[in-house]
Amino acid sequence: MKKLPILLAFLFVSLIYGQQNSVSGYESTISIEPTEVVSSAILSFEFAEAKTVKYIISQGNSEVFTKEISKNAGTQMLKTDFSFLENGLYEVRFIIDNAEVKTILLNKI
Repeated sequence: MKKLPILLAFLFVSLIYGQQNSVSGYESTISIEPTEVVSSAILSFEFAEAKTVKYIISQGNSEVFTKEISKNAGTQMLKTDFSFLENGLYEVRFIIDNAEVKTILLNKI
C-alpha cells in the first residue's frame, strides 16, 4: 500500500514532463550580431533542421514587432532591418515549436 502514492507521484511527474516541448539545443545556436544596432543586424541560426522561427521584439511590457521566419535545413544567416526601431534597449525572444528558446537583448543606437 505504501508504494501506491509513490507510483502515482511518479506517474504524475512523467505525464507533466512528457507534455513539455523539447527545445534543448537551440539556446547556443541562435545569435544576433551585433547586439548594438544602428540600422541592421545579422540573425544567425546554426542548427540543422528546417523550422519555423518566430521572433518577438519587445520594449518593457509592450510588443513592438513580431515576425515568423521559415528557416531552411542547415545553417542560415539573415540580414535583418531594425531601422524602424527607436533608440533604446529591446528584448528579442525566439520561439520554436510554441516554446521560447532564447532571449537576446538588443540596443538600438
